[in-house]
Amino acid sequence: MTLPLFSIGGLASGLDTNNIVSQLIQIERIPINQLEYRKAFYQERQQAWDSIATRISALREQEQKLDTADDWKAFSLASSSNPDAVGVTVTGTPATGTTSFTVDQLAAAHQVAATGTFAASTDLVGAGTFTLTVGGTNYDITTTSTTTIGELVDQINGLDVGVSATLLQVTSGQNRLVLTSETTGQASAFTVTADQASLGTFDVVQQGQDAQLTIGSGAGAITVNRSSNVIGDLIAGVELTLSATTTAPVTVGVERDLDAAVEAVRGLVDELNSTLSLLDDLTAYNVETNQSGPLTGDSSARDLELSLRSKLTGVVPGLSGTYTFASSVGISIDRTGTFVFDETKFRAALDDDFDAVSALFARIASPTDSRVAVVSVADSSLDGTHAVQITQAATLASVTGSSYVAPTADETFDITSGTKTATVTILAGSDLTTAVQAINDALAAAGITTVVASSSGGAIKLDETRYGSAFSFTVAANSFGLAGTFTGTDVAGTIGGIAATGTGRALRGTGTLDGLTLTISATAAEVSAAGGTLDLGTVSITSGLAPRFDEYLETVEGLDGMIDRARDRWAAQIDLIDDRIEALEDRIVRREEILRRQFTALETALSRLTAMSQSLGAALSGLTQPPQQ
Repeated sequence: MTLPLFSIGGLASGLDTNNIVSQLIQIERIPINQLEYRKAFYQERQQAWDSIATRISALREQEQKLDTADDWKAFSLASSSNPDAVGVTVTGTPATGTTSFTVDQLAAAHQVAATGTFAASTDLVGAGTFTLTVGGTNYDITTTSTTTIGELVDQINGLDVGVSATLLQVTSGQNRLVLTSETTGQASAFTVTADQASLGTFDVVQQGQDAQLTIGSGAGAITVNRSSNVIGDLIAGVELTLSATTTAPVTVGVERDLDAAVEAVRGLVDELNSTLSLLDDLTAYNVETNQSGPLTGDSSARDLELSLRSKLTGVVPGLSGTYTFASSVGISIDRTGTFVFDETKFRAALDDDFDAVSALFARIASPTDSRVAVVSVADSSLDGTHAVQITQAATLASVTGSSYVAPTADETFDITSGTKTATVTILAGSDLTTAVQAINDALAAAGITTVVASSSGGAIKLDETRYGSAFSFTVAANSFGLAGTFTGTDVAGTIGGIAATGTGRALRGTGTLDGLTLTISATAAEVSAAGGTLDLGTVSITSGLAPRFDEYLETVEGLDGMIDRARDRWAAQIDLIDDRIEALEDRIVRREEILRRQFTALETALSRLTAMSQSLGAALSGLTQPPQQ
């Protein structure tokens, strides 16, 4: 602390007043030192809970690799009997099985080349019009007498219409203009016309074509066409990469990846043991050294440790058969409280019944009707079997016009969806196909992507692509029978006998079934045929070890969970100490000021007394001594 300006440092008294004040202040600081020690004690406990939070997050991350049926389906391996022709990659959650097919044709990008040759990119093209036609739309480029072939290439690429141009050197001094579609498939075809004599004519170098596969043989064979050689929608969860045609069938197989499942479960056991080891260290007391961990005696830490050991040891309700608890698949606790993973026993269980083992760990939701799909299950309180009935199916906003008659004059009308409006013009004499295309072009131009026009029974039909009452569109007056506002309907029904809430196709449970969401794909016609109430069977839900464990970890890690409460408790204690230290520091500052004033007053008084003594002495010494008798 900076010494006050009025300190005179014992000049009069000869005392080391600065040192005396410092020592007195050190005595005053003893309570602060004690508080600082206690603060460090609390901070150590707060940091201990921070380390627990880190471990719980890692544990939860590992556990969540096992808590859904899709997680277990993703433990899959895909193989190809001819990898040189067909490569395979698992991209999702494929079902096990095999699919065989021949690769009859690879997808190719459309490509054309000009017959005219150029010595260099600086050669002149000549004046004229170059026309590129893509998707029925013409794109014209006008050249002048000074336009070079290199400039034409740049102008073609500048169109940015999915066709790239390049000047290809065929032989030394001979270059040809080549145009290539940037996509593959039959739809990649385009045409080129040009009246510049230097370009010559345009030959098709490669016809744009789809990839073609044949599944099976004979009259029942299935032909599959795709625009790309990378096919992700033939086998769900598997991506195929075609690189060669074949004469013999290629077999793509999907099987369970037992190694991946083993490593995922081993990872869970390892993370759990690491967390338990940390808790052991933090709550331990060493009798020999008389040292305790920062959380020794902390009941929350002890409860957490006991709960973590118990969550993987119980029987999963709702399961039957051989594999209903962790030890049945090789996960047990030894006498030290450490989890042990028996890989041999676990692999044997996977080989015996992979689905039963996945049900032991994951949440399995099984509808009995294919028109019901489970979207989400909030927690294990929803376990059980729940009947599903609907009284109304979700529908799309839709309108089918009157029988189409070509207009005798151009006709214009608006279609509004949300905040966007498309102005449609159907030209006089347009046939039904042209009219539908005109509507779709206008919708696209207006940015309306959720309303689609098509032809149906000789009439124009407009459909919203999203289900439910939240989506509608309005069509202004027209002669095609399309005018009005059209709105979809939401699904309505019950889950488990309790009225559910419908939004589009989503049917959400209420009351005790709040948190269960289904998607219903049944149609209005099916509901009507059932007399107004359609029985869609049941949904059975069983939550295995992982989702139940996750629910517990959420109460530990989540907002206002065990860790938050523990950290907040110690943080509150630290804040109180900081407030007390601040108050004591202020008091010490005032105490030091008082002490220094007092010592300054002492020095001042002594200085005055000294001066008086010296003055008196001088006066006395000046007096004449009386004569001796």
